[in-house]
Amino acid sequence: MNDTALQSSPITLDRRLVLGEIDYQVTAFPTDDHRIDLCIVSSDGDGHVVSEISGGISPADLPALTDVLTSTLAGLIAMTQAPPAPGPAGPPPDKRDRHPNQGVRWSPGDDERLVARFRSGARQRDLMAEFGRSDGGIRARLEHLGELPPRGSRRSPAGPGEPTAAEPAAG
Repeated sequence: MNDTALQSSPITLDRRLVLGEIDYQVTAFPTDDHRIDLCIVSSDGDGHVVSEISGGISPADLPALTDVLTSTLAGLIAMTQAPPAPGPAGPPPDKRDRHPNQGVRWSPGDDERLVARFRSGARQRDLMAEFGRSDGGIRARLEHLGELPPRGSRRSPAGPGEPTAAEPAAG
């Protein structure tokens, strides 16, 4: 929705969702400054407010904000829940060969620590143990962060007398 449509639109989102004992009320409406005011309130079965969050959002930020909130809230859930009690026989058979953090989203703090440890010369197996990730997971993240060239890349450090990408060959 562009700014003109938002400004002239009388549409207000008013949505209610009940999950278990909690009643969620979501309200969103356009404002005069071309933003969207958003309010989310959750109440328990007795009508007491459990959680409330509100604020103004630029419509252009909605796609990115969706990813930011999803990642942040998933991290908060992981931080605030007690770890599951280990079963008597260890992890299920299909999880035995997996690294503990396989498939878990990297946090900005993990990224910073990984880069610092990599730059300080940490061995690959130490990084694997520290981060609970596979060799491929560590390498892929270092590639993503620009610390390693992508695999299969034809880029390699130029030898003496060889042109780099920035220097065309003399002809």
